[in-house]
Amino acid sequence: MNEETLRSRYWNLDQCTIPVGKVTILTDFCKGGDDCDDCIRFCPEHVLERGTEKNERGFYPPVLVEDAKCTVCGRCQLYCSENAIFVNKVGERMVSDDEVVPREEK
Repeated sequence: MNEETLRSRYWNLDQCTIPVGKVTILTDFCKGGDDCDDCIRFCPEHVLERGTEKNERGFYPPVLVEDAKCTVCGRCQLYCSENAIFVNKVGERMVSDDEVVPREEK
């Protein structure tokens, strides 16, 4: 492989952006707690935690702990059997230095 091909395989991290999402939870539809918590379990960014207040159905819906870290992957929405959680893309942010994993030295 020539050097030009190798360089094209890597992203220019100075120009990389990550989507930012807004999470909406319909607490009265949620059956979170011991019966579910799939949205919490499958979130790769850990933006949700189990809530401490019961909804009108007697369940504990999740609460947002780090809304700004949502990358709009949609897993919470996908795994919610009650359709009680939604994500919308609201913008993008630049990749920070601490998010970049250094390559191993050869």
